[in-house]
Amino acid sequence: MSQPSAGPVLSLTSVMTQPGVLESGSPLRPPAPPRPPSLSALPALTAEALVEQLHVKLAAHPFWDSPLLKACRRGHLSREDYAFIFSQYALLLGTSPRFLHALMAQCETEPERARLTQTLWEEMGMAPEKRPSALFHRFLRDGLGVNADTIHFQDATRHFVRECLDTCLDTPQACASAFVALGLEALVPRLYSIFVDGLLQAHVSDRYLPFFYWHMAASPARLRGLEALVLSHAHEPGWADTCLGAMERALQLHGNFLEGLFEAVQHRRLRPLLEHIQDRVPLTPEHPDPRTLHLEDFSQGPSFYQYAHEEEGIRFSVDRVPFATEVLETHLVRVAPGHTTEMREHAHEALLVVMEGQGRVHVRGTEVEVKPGDAVFVPRWAPNQARSLGPEALTLLRVTDHGFTRLAHDEEVLRALRLKRATGVDL
Repeated sequence: MSQPSAGPVLSLTSVMTQPGVLESGSPLRPPAPPRPPSLSALPALTAEALVEQLHVKLAAHPFWDSPLLKACRRGHLSREDYAFIFSQYALLLGTSPRFLHALMAQCETEPERARLTQTLWEEMGMAPEKRPSALFHRFLRDGLGVNADTIHFQDATRHFVRECLDTCLDTPQACASAFVALGLEALVPRLYSIFVDGLLQAHVSDRYLPFFYWHMAASPARLRGLEALVLSHAHEPGWADTCLGAMERALQLHGNFLEGLFEAVQHRRLRPLLEHIQDRVPLTPEHPDPRTLHLEDFSQGPSFYQYAHEEEGIRFSVDRVPFATEVLETHLVRVAPGHTTEMREHAHEALLVVMEGQGRVHVRGTEVEVKPGDAVFVPRWAPNQARSLGPEALTLLRVTDHGFTRLAHDEEVLRALRLKRATGVDL
């Protein structure tokens, strides 16, 4: 297999080229940015200095802006999400020793083989129950509830691991060693730190995370050994550009893998809803209980939320309309006379129907006077607030698609999970 392309090779000391800016109304396309010089054109640097520059480039790489890693840092992933994510990572972690064996097969000197043997022995020489593979299986089983024997690996996962292994087997050792050292191993401390932070936010106990802590502690020594192999090829023509290309290739593959995982997480949340839509099967018995379809008095709904802040003139309550819906959620909002609701913005869109009272509804930069029978539409993410102006409470029937957004939007997913964990209420 030919050496995989990493696209245009960038100079380690170059900055990001700013895109061209056209005059308003210009029909011309911006000129293509100039091709950065090859690393071989840079002033002479020691091999160690070039590797250090690669680490600097890695630290600022767009890889770290992956939507999945952002969701980890922000605490937007649940334990169930991590169960899927790390079930897919199991294939990479189980295959990674083969990357080192592939490198060893290309070693021409005894010191090179000794370095890789030492790296492998650090894991395989431990007691079976203390090996990283055993720690990872316990993390999956006890921390996330995943049976490693029943994991179904996605095609994208298999492609990622296959490409990594092919690179180690089929490219020259200078490229393969840089791919493993600079594109895979060098990521471990920062990447695993992000994972640990996200797992703790998802209430996965710290006692299930020794696998990550072991790798974060062992990675610097492992990396030094692998980088020694990388540096042993520094005399070869084009070595610096080869290292950069290999690192970029590894980050591209890994970044695509993370992007695919994040898209799969989002789809898994929506899958039950989408299946119900496509199945064309009624989600109610042939003769449903009338009480599940008909509500004579809105006052029968259970109280859902109350809030008051007299200094800001806020006082309102929210009752649920207890229909067993999948997407539509209906509430009865009562705003006390002379008071308002909070100014809020939401991922869902809402229809407000005035049942009783008079008032004013603010939607972003517009306010409208409302009376019984009026309807107001509130688009997604539009700041909105209701104010009661009459002697009686302003009563609004609010219908939203929150049943959809609580599955599709990360913050809504976490808010629903936290509320259920704290109160038992399922939004």
